[in-house]
Amino acid sequence: MEIVLSVITTAMTGGIGWLFHTFKAREEERNRFEQKRLEEVLKREQAINEALRALCRDRILQGYRYYKRNGGITPQDLETMTKLYNAYHALGGNGTITAVYAKIQELSLKEGD
Repeated sequence: MEIVLSVITTAMTGGIGWLFHTFKAREEERNRFEQKRLEEVLKREQAINEALRALCRDRILQGYRYYKRNGGITPQDLETMTKLYNAYHALGGNGTITAVYAKIQELSLKEGD
């Protein structure tokens, strides 16, 4: 009887150990998959942020040249430039555009269309 109990106990311990190992391996695989997926999402998000920052920068520079050439800026367009400038900085933009934005703010205000 002791031998039977010993065999059953050993078998159960081995079975539980195997189940634990299997579940742990699956969890580790799932964690690796999730980590890879997270890295891909972060990489894509970084690319989107860089693209948006570049678009804001380009639009601000184009706007400055346009408004300077036309002798001023409307209040509505100045508001748009301000929103672009704020978005540019929120996306990690540097101080180069700050100087351009300061020049935009110095432009004379024109009557809106």
